[in-house]
Formats: sequence, structure tokens, C-alpha cells
Amino acid sequence: MPSRAASLRMKRPSFSVSVTTASQLHDAIDRLLPLLRADASHAPAARALAAAAASLRPPSTLLSNRVLHLLSSHQATLPDALALLSSLPSPDVCSYNTLVAALARSPRGLASARAMFDRMPRRDHVSWSAIVSAHARHGQPRAALELYRRMLREPGSAGADNEFTASSALAAATAALCARAGRELHCHVVRRGIDADAVVWSALADMYAKCGHVDDARSVFDRMPVRDVVSWTAMVERYFDAGRGGEGFRLFVRMLKSGVRPNEFTYAGVLRACAGFTSEKLGRQVHGRMAKSRAGDSCFAESALVHMYSKCGDMGTAMRVFEAMRKPDLVSWTAVISGFAQNGQPEEALRYFDMFLRSGFRPDHVVFVGVLSACAHAGLVDKGLEVFHSIKDEYGIEHTADHYACVIDLLSRSGQFERAEEMINKMSVKPNKFLWASLLGGCRIHKNVRLARWAAEALFEIEPENPATYVTLANIYASVGLFDEVENVRQIMESKGITKMPASSWIEAGKRVHVFLVGDKSHPQAEEIYALLKKLYVKMREEGYVADTGFVLHDVEDEQKEQDIGYHSERLAVAFGIIATPGDSPIKVFKNLRICGDCHTTIKFISRIVKREIIVRDSNRFHHFKNGSCSCKNYW
Repeated sequence: MPSRAASLRMKRPSFSVSVTTASQLHDAIDRLLPLLRADASHAPAARALAAAAASLRPPSTLLSNRVLHLLSSHQATLPDALALLSSLPSPDVCSYNTLVAALARSPRGLASARAMFDRMPRRDHVSWSAIVSAHARHGQPRAALELYRRMLREPGSAGADNEFTASSALAAATAALCARAGRELHCHVVRRGIDADAVVWSALADMYAKCGHVDDARSVFDRMPVRDVVSWTAMVERYFDAGRGGEGFRLFVRMLKSGVRPNEFTYAGVLRACAGFTSEKLGRQVHGRMAKSRAGDSCFAESALVHMYSKCGDMGTAMRVFEAMRKPDLVSWTAVISGFAQNGQPEEALRYFDMFLRSGFRPDHVVFVGVLSACAHAGLVDKGLEVFHSIKDEYGIEHTADHYACVIDLLSRSGQFERAEEMINKMSVKPNKFLWASLLGGCRIHKNVRLARWAAEALFEIEPENPATYVTLANIYASVGLFDEVENVRQIMESKGITKMPASSWIEAGKRVHVFLVGDKSHPQAEEIYALLKKLYVKMREEGYVADTGFVLHDVEDEQKEQDIGYHSERLAVAFGIIATPGDSPIKVFKNLRICGDCHTTIKFISRIVKREIIVRDSNRFHHFKNGSCSCKNYW
């Protein structure tokens, strides 16, 4: 029985060269071009065609250019194309353009492409567009902009100044994140009257958005003569990328009202934003619209649905969408595995990872982040290390900084600091901020001051303005009674103008989102909220609750500490949820920071007293409280 390699060789399309006329050569080039692009083994046939074309007399520039195009279509025959160009008696601008574009396909060939471009006797808009876009594409946007300016100065290049070269220059300004150059280009294309092209409009809007000027991008979008589904989708996502979700959602609604039908990319982008902004209600509305649209059948859009529901803490609906998919892809499997990990169901995450492997998929580095995260949240040290080592040993995937961060999270959560420190010192990639934050978080759990200082110093180097590092370090000092160190951290923050991010929690009820801060009394129902909490605290104490005041930074009396933690933002949001939502529905609260240990204990008590499921998503994960227990099993 032939081997797989032999079988592939047997199936490879064959190509024989038997041509004698120019017409036959053109036909042969048409047939050989896609074969050579896919497989270098057809290089001998391409060279034979080139020899046959050279034997015709008189030589045809058109045929020579077609042979150049053929030979330059694969790296294996590119030297033959260069040799052919040198032998042509009168190459035209098309001949040079073909080789400039071919050389510029890779970063290594850019210098050669530029050298050939510079010695061209004549250049047209294709020449300029190819060389400008190549420099932008290969990480030299400033050089690309200078080339465009050179084009404008060069005599006889007026015909090259069109929508193609302008779009390439705008792409360069975008890559350079240079709004000033982009504005100059905007003025130029308007003056030249080449701003009617849809590609130029799109490039302008993209440039402004990527340079942080979303309002200017919107102004360009509003002036577009034609706005199709692609331009609408792009503008909606620009708002989302800028963190302006409300405006993005409103523009999406306006798109629907305008009669433009969303496609799978529109839906996927909106659903990703719903996940990021935890807008489950809007996500469900989008889901409903998708169900009525053929675009909703796309695996791409369905994967975004699974991701949205899992990020909003509804794994039940996420799994119903997943199980209804005809052919789940790698993205949807990853969303399920990561979703179970984040929602406090690590055993399910590992079970679905096994199913994923049995289904024939090959895991990528992103899937492993979800699996390792599940092990970290469950304290499965041996399993996590087994998975970590299999990434490279079994699947040949190089460990990423995120893989190491997950393992450091796993080890430090479980208090195995010696192994964590040893791994950091030996790891093959540079530790990122997530790794150091994981180590710092483990030090907070186990009150390891020495390694906390090490992690904090590394984080101060990476992101010196992030208040979370200072606050966590101060919390660790406070937990072991080092209040002088706490004060020192505060003084450093004051001297650098760094302010602590205020803790906030929010809950969706009715048709609006209700936001609470610690000790917040600005809500219209504040009196009712505080009265309910006081009643709940009485019942909690009757059931044995004792406040854990170790989570308060200040060195003050215990009674004051208990009062400080008694009205944290998540407690206010939970109390409001009890008042404002139906008695049989889960209460779902979101918090921008990590939930403190005493609030975690408090909400467990409340879930049993009021007989309601309470879901809290903090900055790390979901906590599903039910009948006095939490899905995290007190390990988070």
C-alpha cells in the first residue's frame, strides 16, 4: 500500500509542455499559473514555457510580461523572473511592476523591490501604490509616507496620484498612527477630487479611528456617498474598539432601521461587544434577530453567541447554542472550555477538552489557556502541570507567556511558591504583566510578603500607573499588620498622582443598568436597599456570620472596619436585585474589581436566606451562589 506522501504525489496535477504558437503559450500559462502558485514542483514546467516563449520571433512584450508574471508567482522561480527581465530588450512599466510587486511580497525582498523601483525608467500609479503599500505592510510606514510625498513632487507623476496610491498612503498613516499625516492626506484627496472612491472613504475612516479620533471617523462615515454593510460594520466596531459601547450599539440599531441587513461579521462584532460590556439583554435581542436571519447560521456568528453567553454567566444557553451547531469550530470549542473554566465548572471544562481532542481537532495555544485556567481555578496542580508539559512535548507548541501565567496562577494559588519562583527564573519567554499579577494575587491569598514585593516591583516597571498593583500590595501589608508599609504605599501613590480605581458594581433591571459605589446612597431606592441589608445582617448573625475585617486597609477599631465593609458595592447591587427582580430569576451582578472575602461569605449567607441564585462576576471569574454555597468552592 503506498505511503501518504506517495499517494499525494500520485494525485498531484501533471503538466506537460508541448506548445509552438503564442496562442498555445498564453493558454498554457493560464493553466500552469495556479499549479505553480500552489506547488514549487511545477517550476521546471514554468521554465520550459519561458524557454518556449523566448524562442518565438519577434518577441512579444505582452507574452514576455505574462511569462514574467508566471515566473514571479512562486519564490522558487523568482530568480528566473529576474533573469528574464534583464534579458528583455525593451521591458515596459508593466514588466517592472510585476517584479517590484513580487519582490515586495516578503520583508526580505523589500530592499530589492525598492532598488528596482528606483531604477525604473518610468513609473505609473501601480508602481507607486505597490511600493508605498509594501513599506506600510512590512513595518516601515514612515518610509511609505515619504515615498508618497516624493511621488507628489516628482515631475510627470500626476497620473499616479489617484485613489489607489492615496489609499496606500492612508494605510501607511494608519500603521504609523500619525493623525497629522492622515489629516494632510485627507485635505489632499479632497483638493484633488479623488475622495469619491469608496475605498478612500473607508481608508480615511479607518485612519482616524486607529489614531484615536473616532469622532472624525464618524464624520467621514456620515459623509460617505454609499454606505454598505461593510462600512456600517466597520464603523460600529470602531466605537466598540474605542470603548464607546453605547454609541456602537446605537449605531447598530440605526443600521437596522436604515434597511441595511447585517452579515455574520456584523453580528459577531456586536456579540463580542455584548460580551465585553456584559450586555446580556441586548445580546439576547441580537440572538433573536439572528435566528430570523440566514446570517445566524454562520459558524462564525454562532461561536460569537457561545462566547457572549459564557461571558455573561449563562452557560446553560451557551451550551444549547453550542450543541445546536452543525459543525462546531475551534473558536466555539475554545469558548465552551474557557466559559466553563470562568464560570466555576473546571471539571466540565476538562471534560469538554477531552471531547474536543477526541473529535479530531488539533488544539492551539488559546485552547490551552482555557484548560490551564480551569486547573488553576480548581487547584488541580498535578493535572495543570501535566497539561502544561503536554503543550510542547505532545503537540509541539511553544509555551507562551500566557501559558506560564496560568501555571504561576495555579502554583501560587495553591501556595507552592518555591515551584512558582523556580519556574519564573527558568521560563523561556519574558514574564508578562499577567504572570506577575497572578503571583501577586497568590501572595495576597497566602500573605507572602517577600514574593509580593518581587511581583509588585516587576509590575511597577511594566505599568507604573496601574493603581491595582499598589492597592493589592497595600492589602497584603495590611493583612499582616504592616500598617507603616501601607502608609508608605499610599504616599508613593500620592506623589505619583495615582488614584485608586473606585470599586463599582452594576446590575441590569428593567430597561436600564443600575451602578453602585461603596456606601452609595444616590440611588432612588437607597433607603429601601439599606433597610433590606440591615434585616439580612440580623438574620446572618443569627446563623453564625462574623464579619472578617481583615479585608479593610485602615488601622481602625473593629467596629469601624465592620461598618466599612458592610456596604461594599456588590452588596448594594445584590440587595437592589432582590428588590427589583422577580423572585424566581437569578440575580446577576457585575463588579469591576475582585470580590473581597467577606462579601463572598456574606453573599453565600444571603443566597440561602432569600432562596435565590446570585451570580457575581468580578474581575477574575464568575461566582454562582446558591443555597449558601459558591461554585468556586471557596477557591478563587
